[in-house]
Amino acid sequence: MYDWNALWHAHLDYRTSYGAPDTDINQLASQLNGILSKSARDAHDLAVYDTGSSYTLLRHDNGLQIMTLAKQHLFDIAIRLVTADEGQALALPYLEVLVDNLATEEEGIWRAEVGCTEDGELAANGALLHPDEPPAMAFNLSFAANPQFTQALQQAWQEAAESITLDAAAWYNAEALEDAPAEPPLDARIQEMCDRYAEIIRREQAMLSRRFSDNELRLVAEVLRSTRFETAESCRGLWLAVESRILHDELDQKYQADGDALLERLKALSYTQEVALIEALSPVQ
Repeated sequence: MYDWNALWHAHLDYRTSYGAPDTDINQLASQLNGILSKSARDAHDLAVYDTGSSYTLLRHDNGLQIMTLAKQHLFDIAIRLVTADEGQALALPYLEVLVDNLATEEEGIWRAEVGCTEDGELAANGALLHPDEPPAMAFNLSFAANPQFTQALQQAWQEAAESITLDAAAWYNAEALEDAPAEPPLDARIQEMCDRYAEIIRREQAMLSRRFSDNELRLVAEVLRSTRFETAESCRGLWLAVESRILHDELDQKYQADGDALLERLKALSYTQEVALIEALSPVQ
């Protein structure tokens, strides 16, 4: 259901000491008033209990440690600009924000048609889009009013805003190119777009080189030698290809890398960062 180890490492501030160090963490259902949903396989593994409105995680880590995570906080937010027909009664392109919470079994979707003003600014449902603030959205979710959700939604929007702008620019420039005559000024415009794309990718690659170790980059490069991303739309989900090779070929052991930590960092990449990583590590064809 969840990558519990990733959640354990991502919420360090939630940990507290619990009980005696020799406690069997698989036998605490009555003390915690919960149901054991994942047992610890060995002395270094996590045990997870469903305690109603939250999950309780325990692990022997410099003594017995416990962590409680509210189910309402375990949501995922995905934001994208849809530029291909997916059967929705909306004109292309449109903005889609998907909120999913497996723990509470809730899902919320917000969509809005996107347009370009005469000044070249993007608008959703007629309201201008700003990179620092998400558009006004309404979700029928039990946690929609929680400050944690509001903060996470704003962060997700800020991370996605650049890729949304790039995707929208590509969409509207493609429309303009289809209608424009093949004159010399058009070539200059295309070169300008290519230069901007190259600069964006260069900056992202510089940041990513500090986020991943050399061994991690070599691991991803090996995956990309047998994985092709044929279209711009397909350059998403690199972590799935990496995960498959780690599971089947144990590339994390080959390159002495922490596979779980690497996958979490890959999952957190924005579209632009993922494209930059693919551009940097893919073999020359």
